[in-house]
Amino acid sequence: MKEFEESDNQLVTDFKESVDAHVSKYYDAEEYEIIIEELLSVFDFDYLDIAIERAIDMYKQNAAFRLYKVKAHILKFELDLAEEELDRIEGEFEPTPEFYMEKVYLSNILNRNEDNIKLLKKALQIAPNEPDIHFLIGFELLKKKNFSEALEHVKFALDKDITFEEQLSIFSFVFEEEKWYDQALVFYSALTEEFPFAGATWFGLGLSYSWLDRYEDSIEAYKLALTCDNDIATANFNIGNSYFEMKQYENAIEYYKEAHSIDTGDFHSLSNIADCYSLLGKAKESMDYYRKTLDINPNHNEAIIGIAHILQKENKEDEARIFIEKAFANSPQDMDLLFQSLAFYTEDEQFETLTNLINLTLNQLENYEDFFKYLAHFSVANEFYEIGYYLFDFYNLDIEEEAKPEMMSYYRAAFCFMTNRADEGKEALSDALLTNYEAHTDFLALSPVLETYDDIIYLIQQYQP
Repeated sequence: MKEFEESDNQLVTDFKESVDAHVSKYYDAEEYEIIIEELLSVFDFDYLDIAIERAIDMYKQNAAFRLYKVKAHILKFELDLAEEELDRIEGEFEPTPEFYMEKVYLSNILNRNEDNIKLLKKALQIAPNEPDIHFLIGFELLKKKNFSEALEHVKFALDKDITFEEQLSIFSFVFEEEKWYDQALVFYSALTEEFPFAGATWFGLGLSYSWLDRYEDSIEAYKLALTCDNDIATANFNIGNSYFEMKQYENAIEYYKEAHSIDTGDFHSLSNIADCYSLLGKAKESMDYYRKTLDINPNHNEAIIGIAHILQKENKEDEARIFIEKAFANSPQDMDLLFQSLAFYTEDEQFETLTNLINLTLNQLENYEDFFKYLAHFSVANEFYEIGYYLFDFYNLDIEEEAKPEMMSYYRAAFCFMTNRADEGKEALSDALLTNYEAHTDFLALSPVLETYDDIIYLIQQYQP
């Protein structure tokens, strides 16, 4: 295998040298496929385009090289060109399974996937035993909630080529995104029964149990995944997560450390170890691991805030704020860090420093709408009502009218009411309703508490067009 890979590399090197020297060399179709595949894998588009065009010119009746042209267009996000090329291929060549699969890949990118299953069934008619098609149609069927048929196609693919287990994670993404947790459990349970030596099937089962808060079962499934492949860092990490949810922090630390030993660049494991030590009341160990996290990723917010919390508990609040401000100066566009820092700036004398930090972020933005939307929702979710009131009162005056978000008066009104400043709230809400009545539904969505104020309901009814 090594000699084969080295010969591939040499073939690509020879091709590049011939292009650079403006020398035309002969390559047979198989050699061109190797050259193109290698160039595709490293996104070397300059030489790739030349290789594809030369191959198409020499092997005009070979549709595979035309499909490589489609792949290149997709990788370069030239989606219109990819679609046009597929249309030309369809008119000039007999359809192949690869053609139908390429159409499906493109349609998914374009979010026009209503015909995907139909296309893949056409591909199956041509090549009924091709595992790639079965795996792909299984994925498309899953998205359509046809779980049992999807499972049968995935089983077929795995039976023909067990290496497809490496791609099972795409199914997990769908199950998690759609919250189909019970269906995921059935799906992966069936796969573990049929393919008990495929670690990815047990890993998927572990995920399914964890989504259902069945952490002990999740741990057992992940351990079985590790018996198939003991170098799955994510399995160790997820076992650590399960122990963490069960509040067994010592056990969690053991598996996070194992995960990090497999992948030494994994800063998340280090940060989670620090969290465990913090919950165990071991501030020194926690601080050490937060700092180890920052050695790998200096902008990891959880570690930054973790250190600040330790300093705060040690009555070093000024030092905690200085640490946050230094971290924020390195990453002023990081809204997540900014919002997590709000709890450290609750006193009146810290307000100016807080607005200075916010201004650093605002200076990076062209449009303030999303920023103040997230700020409002974050402040409500964390019950930072007083901070929210002062911030929206300040920025309502500080920002020029043309740059002011449309919802600003609504946000200000919300925090006025939630801090018992009803008169200010009625004034702000009246202004908001007068200029943008339709947005009152977004205003009410900030918090269910807002609908309990009679003044708010009265004003919404009064200003109704």
